Amino acid sequence: MINYSVSNYSQNCVLYLQNFERNLIEKIKSILANKQGLKCGLSLELASRDKDGECLMVVSNASFSISGSYESYNELNSFCRRQMSEIAKFISSDQILRVSLNFAKKEAPVTEDTPDKASTQGEVSQFTVQTPVYTFSQIILSEEIRQEISTALNVLKYQELIYKDWGFNEVDPIPKSVLNFYGPPGTGKTMSAHAVANELGKPLLALNYAEIESKYVGEAPKNLMKAFETAKREDAVLFFDEADSFLGKRIRNVTQGAEQALNSLRSQMLMLLEQHSGIIIFATNLVSNFDAAFESRILKHIKFELPNKEARIAIINRMLPSKLPVSSRFTETQLSELSEICDGFSGREIKGVILETLLDKASKFGEMSVFEFEDFKYRFERKREERKKLKEESQAELKVKIANAIAKKTASDNQDNDSHNDSTATEKQDDKGK
Repeated sequence: MINYSVSNYSQNCVLYLQNFERNLIEKIKSILANKQGLKCGLSLELASRDKDGECLMVVSNASFSISGSYESYNELNSFCRRQMSEIAKFISSDQILRVSLNFAKKEAPVTEDTPDKASTQGEVSQFTVQTPVYTFSQIILSEEIRQEISTALNVLKYQELIYKDWGFNEVDPIPKSVLNFYGPPGTGKTMSAHAVANELGKPLLALNYAEIESKYVGEAPKNLMKAFETAKREDAVLFFDEADSFLGKRIRNVTQGAEQALNSLRSQMLMLLEQHSGIIIFATNLVSNFDAAFESRILKHIKFELPNKEARIAIINRMLPSKLPVSSRFTETQLSELSEICDGFSGREIKGVILETLLDKASKFGEMSVFEFEDFKYRFERKREERKKLKEESQAELKVKIANAIAKKTASDNQDNDSHNDSTATEKQDDKGK
């Protein structure tokens, strides 16, 4: 997980760093696949930097006593430094991204006759449940989504009556208790997971792919098992964000260690789902890539859409603090205008824009701040332009990638044709000689 020790980071910065972290984890896995007896812990920290310092620092505990660590560090350091120009685009000039690599010797496999050293030394991730922080009264959702969640909750609430008291466990030993929330980022999936746990009167154990993988690369299945054990012991709702990482189709033609590790993680997830009788919620942006084996364990898929105009008005109205010092409360017409400007925004993005407006005003005027409608209108318009620019840049990058791929394919085809022509000419020369 990334530790943000400074507060002035944007949502675009967070999204970029989360993607950078995922790519770095995959790079670590590919390197360690060829390093027997070596494992590596990873942590990222976004902190303040010196005026003239670089935007990236890679530190590690590599030493001669840890075989393969120096070589791995140099390769990972080179990988990170190749990303410096991109990192500089997303973090401010007073921030530094500190990448910490913690190498260690991999212990011999634990058997029934030997103690679990990884557990005793704290190398397996420890997970902690939390009290849910949201209720459904705090979330702006469409009536359709609310009804679907309500239906699923009724099924979950009456599971003991149906399966235990009425004996349906004779037919189906383990009840379906898995919900899948899917849809664009920032549409309320995580908040709704909290609300479901709150409604059921249970604690929540919230995890994502990085938390399972980031402690020590290659030990994800053990971490996953630990998460399920914690949820069972605490009678907690188990919530997995970025679920497509866990539930994607298993790779059939494995060519490298990273792919084998991912297959092992997905197989472990399938086994644990079959054994676990507690409530699990997955959240994902994608569902098309789910492995068919997981479908039989999912009780209900619930799609979260981007808010429509009315929902955006309600979200803006809800996000404006009641104690906010305003010259006058915003009219319905003004709220409608803001809603039009942020067409296509998620609820999370709307909240982020409002927070940016408050921070900007506070930094300039402090306690003397008085907010006008134009303050928020300016910020929403600026955010809209940022999104438009990012989309254009993304499309431009995609066009370049496609063009490069076509050029590479053409060059390869031409090389094959040249080789074929050379071979044919040689054969003709041989025939002529004969």
